[in-house]
Amino acid sequence: MVAIPGKTLRDVTLILRPFDVDRDAPEWFIAMQEPDMHRWTGNQVPDSLANVRELLLGYIAHPDIIAWCIRDGRSDQMVGTYWIAIPVTCEEKCMSSDAQRIAKPFWRTGCTMAARRLVYRYAFEELAVDEMHAGAWEQNVNSVQSMERAGFELVEVKIRYNPKYKEAMNERHYVLTRQNWLKLYRI
Repeated sequence: MVAIPGKTLRDVTLILRPFDVDRDAPEWFIAMQEPDMHRWTGNQVPDSLANVRELLLGYIAHPDIIAWCIRDGRSDQMVGTYWIAIPVTCEEKCMSSDAQRIAKPFWRTGCTMAARRLVYRYAFEELAVDEMHAGAWEQNVNSVQSMERAGFELVEVKIRYNPKYKEAMNERHYVLTRQNWLKLYRI
């Protein structure tokens, strides 16, 4: 299976485009030095630019995801990364999941919501996805609130071992249906 390059998505505030590793890796390496970005993820602060290059190259080559670099539409500064799983059909529903990493200076600025709108429009309208799935540790209040503001509905809470914290924690699982998205974002 071959990786699928992301289509460039844009609005007045953001541009989501395929990665340009030579250009994006140095900027993303600096952004990822912020320890708070890694609090609820499975990774750590990268110790070299080579690690970030490898991460971005992995997104590009991954056969099961479509990945984007998020850039500010005005300043062209790198905002973050976004990817969705290649949609699969299960129980007569076309489903995908998503994940994003936003640089700390862009937290609580509307960038995550704007990126979600672009990605979900693409997923629901062009890829014919019926459901987007996402999850977050319950203690990751920022992610939980962001998903709920985006229209995701909580469908399950599971106790799961978090290897980073070496303890069992609640993991919240959410679904955003095409119908809910259309109600929220279409006129």
